[in-house]
Amino acid sequence: MERATRAELRTLGVQIASNALGRAAVDLAKRLDAAPGDRAAAMLARELRLVMGDLHRRSGSDLGDELERFFGQVSTPAFRGPGD
Repeated sequence: MERATRAELRTLGVQIASNALGRAAVDLAKRLDAAPGDRAAAMLARELRLVMGDLHRRSGSDLGDELERFFGQVSTPAFRGPGD
């Protein structure tokens, strides 16, 4: 997972050394590579997806309307918004 994440960050032009979100993405990927339990893996994967989505938006790359609609529809019952 870490290698794939680093490769995607390179295609986005993210400098890991100077980008906090880039470092967070690599850290999350490393933690996924460590084979966490099912619940932890699901939470880490969700966080990685959110971080990478944010990096895509910031880089100006086109994720596509279909993917954006999907992300908008994904709900997490345990998380309603900031401060939960």
